[in-house]
Amino acid sequence: MPARKPSGQKISPKSARTSLPVTAEVVSSGSAVRMMFDDIAEGYDRFNAWASLGLHGHWREVLVKRIPKNARVLDVATGTGDVALLANRYGHEVVGVDFSENMLAKARAKDPAGKLLWIHASADRLPFPDKSFGSVTSAFALRNLRSCLDQAFRENFRVLKDGGNVLHLDFGRPKAGLLRWGHRFHLSFGVPLIGKWVCGAKWPAGYLETTIEEFFEPAEIQAKLEAAGFTAVRHSSLLFGVVQLYEGKKI
Repeated sequence: MPARKPSGQKISPKSARTSLPVTAEVVSSGSAVRMMFDDIAEGYDRFNAWASLGLHGHWREVLVKRIPKNARVLDVATGTGDVALLANRYGHEVVGVDFSENMLAKARAKDPAGKLLWIHASADRLPFPDKSFGSVTSAFALRNLRSCLDQAFRENFRVLKDGGNVLHLDFGRPKAGLLRWGHRFHLSFGVPLIGKWVCGAKWPAGYLETTIEEFFEPAEIQAKLEAAGFTAVRHSSLLFGVVQLYEGKKI
């Protein structure tokens, strides 16, 4: 399940396609990653369902159930809007933000009544006043925010109201030997096969595997949240550490 990475640059899809192909070697390029998600938006939901063995909906529900009651929610790197829409079904007012226009188009198509607000923006430069939301969420985005993660967390803190919380869901790496082996096998063989089957030549070879294998440890993410000003920071392991849910509060 890839996730989005922000970029402050405005680069058209046409001009971006003249640059390097999106592979593990260009994960630092915001414009390339944006192009990648524009390209795979059509098959993104199907890939998530198959690659997670149908578990991605459960993981998102675990996150949404921890949003404070009646909170106004900002879902960062919302993608095709699954967390945002689920939070709305739980009774929250929700704004979804993503830097991929094609991903946002898929999200808007799931919201024909226009119950949510969908905004084209980057996670590290949120276009909202201070203390605008009661909760900030994301699903499978942190890995791709690596180069600007500290700034993204500071933006989370800035737009949160006092007493609000942040909830970030992302992949981890199991520690137990057999589980670790199975996880690596799925990343090395299962995920690429599913990606190519669903997205064809547009699938970004090596991207998902690299961002998972090279991402920070949970303790490092917690330290970054604390450095941004959050308190009561913790993480919960789902599916034996395959997925991690990070939480923090603004006091």
